[in-house]
Amino acid sequence: MKTRYNGGILVKKKIIIGLTILFIVFSGGIYMYNKLTKPNFGSKTTKLYQHGFRLLEEQIGTYIKENYSGIEKIEFSPIYITGDDGSSMLNAEVVPIVYDSYGNKAKFGGLYKNFQQPAYGTIGYLRVSFDYSGKSYIELSTDSGEFKEVTYGQSLPKEIKLREMKDVDFNFETLIREGKLKGIEKSDKGSPDAEIVYNLQLKKGVLPDDIE
Repeated sequence: MKTRYNGGILVKKKIIIGLTILFIVFSGGIYMYNKLTKPNFGSKTTKLYQHGFRLLEEQIGTYIKENYSGIEKIEFSPIYITGDDGSSMLNAEVVPIVYDSYGNKAKFGGLYKNFQQPAYGTIGYLRVSFDYSGKSYIELSTDSGEFKEVTYGQSLPKEIKLREMKDVDFNFETLIREGKLKGIEKSDKGSPDAEIVYNLQLKKGVLPDDIE
């Protein structure tokens, strides 16, 4: 007398098919999520942009910390990138987010009375590139408007630590006038105890106005 196991085999097949479908759907979802939210960069280019923006964030954070009093913490938004698909000029930008001693938090950039506040990135502040041999180059703007090469992992040279950042000053003026920040003023005393938190996350898309 033969024992049949067809029912058990069919159940196993259904389970395997179901798991395969789930895996395909899950993998496809991850692929689409990455395609829609992450820049179309290889690992080498990703590192170049992260290193460049780490230095730019240090430049901005140092300027704020040394020239404004009443600041508790300085954070940065993710790095937003457009044009990585070749549809337009490649652009990448970031903005600082500042906390005052009263518990207020305010983001730079965004629209104010139909005027776009400055953001900071590859237009005007940072240059990143590879030469013909594949060596990476990172340059930051100086007070004179020229760009100077900087090296990731080393302290910023004195000429890179800006004495004036008009865009930062303009952003502060707007935020203070609107009451979003309190007790902050431009001062040589600075905020020596302020914490700086860097953000090297790359995101695909335009810098939103509602970053918190």
